[in-house]
Amino acid sequence: MRAFEVYLNGKKLCLAGIGNDGVLTTIVNWVARKGRGDLFLEVGGLVSSADEHVAWINQKPLRVGDQLRIKLVETSSVDEPTKRHRTDPAEQLKSKKRYVRMMAKELGWKIQARSK
Repeated sequence: MRAFEVYLNGKKLCLAGIGNDGVLTTIVNWVARKGRGDLFLEVGGLVSSADEHVAWINQKPLRVGDQLRIKLVETSSVDEPTKRHRTDPAEQLKSKKRYVRMMAKELGWKIQARSK
């Protein structure tokens, strides 16, 4: 499988991979608010076949001058994710309905539900 070997300042942080079906990401974030900022690293993804979100690194603080290296590799095994979670279908449906209602209100639309 394809995987990411992630290094910070020469030190290996993780070997992340999701197999043959999914999404793997390595993201460097700079979030600025009111003159303050947060700089951090995230490595995670989605294992599509299991509908499972996985993470190896979550909001690892970074500093100006840090050096990140991501090496793309082929491997038969990867490090275990530090976090895993599946989306609850009932919660996902609630979230979608909430979003549709919010967008309808923002756009001035009226939602008309089908009668059962």
